[in-house]
Amino acid sequence: MATNPAIPTGLDTGPDNSLPMPPLLLRELRQALRTIRYGAVELVIHDGRVVQLERREKVRLEP
Repeated sequence: MATNPAIPTGLDTGPDNSLPMPPLLLRELRQALRTIRYGAVELVIHDGRVVQLERREKVRLEP
């Protein structure tokens, strides 16, 4: 399997500055991660760029 050098592998130490992210994306991603309790946050990528952030949250009801 080929490795894309622009995608962090988690093996390096410290912040990865080779993958610049727009401030709006970082703000939206932080907000989604702070507020979600159960579910998923998904980034949609086209041509190597993040074009969409999807947030799916589960609502668990007590019986």
